[in-house]
Amino acid sequence: MSRVLVIDDETVVGTILRYAFEANGHTTVVADGGRTGIDMARAEHPDAIVLDLMMPAVTGHDVLDALRDDEVTRDTPILVLTAVTMSKERDLCLSEGADMVMTKPFDPRDVANAVDELLSPDEPAEAS
Repeated sequence: MSRVLVIDDETVVGTILRYAFEANGHTTVVADGGRTGIDMARAEHPDAIVLDLMMPAVTGHDVLDALRDDEVTRDTPILVLTAVTMSKERDLCLSEGADMVMTKPFDPRDVANAVDELLSPDEPAEAS
């Protein structure tokens, strides 16, 4: 069973994703913002991270940079969720180290399946 960390300032998003991940057999922890998310990623050693991009104070970009600069979290797969649909934003996230980018609104099952792809060593994940 894999451990997934959801970093999102919207409580309802964390709750919805927790149910979706648990339905796929994963343990899920939720951080309610960027700073907390960085701390939890370092302490919890999740197998994958789902990261909201648009958060106050410590943004998803800040979190992504911090996680990729830290040797503890450097190789953890990260799926970014964003309401910004421009390809420029997607490309920026990928260049900062995101493994996959999905747009909001989203189907929780699609996000859970995308995390399964990231966690599967047999099948390479593609950005969508």
